[in-house]
Amino acid sequence: MGTPSASINGAALEEGRPVRAYSGAQKTLHWATALLIVTLVPVGLTMTRLGEGALTNTLYELHKSFGLTVFALALARILLRLLRGAPPLVPGLPGWQRAAAHGSHLALYILIVLVPLSGWAATSACCAPVNLFWTLPLSLPVEGGMEAAKRIFQIHEALAFTLTAVVLIHVGAALHHHLICRDATLRRMLPGGP
Repeated sequence: MGTPSASINGAALEEGRPVRAYSGAQKTLHWATALLIVTLVPVGLTMTRLGEGALTNTLYELHKSFGLTVFALALARILLRLLRGAPPLVPGLPGWQRAAAHGSHLALYILIVLVPLSGWAATSACCAPVNLFWTLPLSLPVEGGMEAAKRIFQIHEALAFTLTAVVLIHVGAALHHHLICRDATLRRMLPGGP
């Protein structure tokens, strides 16, 4: 594949032709991020409701580490999107659906950065060091102790619930396109899709 030569309305052009599907790297990053988010939300809800103990500590460590992983994947996704763009939306969509698609994608990109970043900042404020899988210390220079952490954790939780809602809308829209409209919207992101 050639390198993108231009980008129009977020749709990259390769060798003068619009990109018709997401690249293998874009698909891999998308599904890896989706899998982690679907796992992190219930783990986050569970760990905050358990009492103290080894299981709770393990869930917190895994939640932090996979959250940092989502943050890294989000940055990679944004870079790849800027470099490669995305395929154009399927033809014939009403204007409000086009606007909703662009708005929801923008919201998803912002949230997959802000949710882990806020959790990372809160944990750095109260509970440093923040270690990646129990080994590599990656604390942010955030001070304020538990008082600051509580406020940041509230933001983190609100953003996480917002992300969950946007993801559910995103999934619902993809299934609507696949099952009702029977267009290529979902197939473009599936392995081996167009």
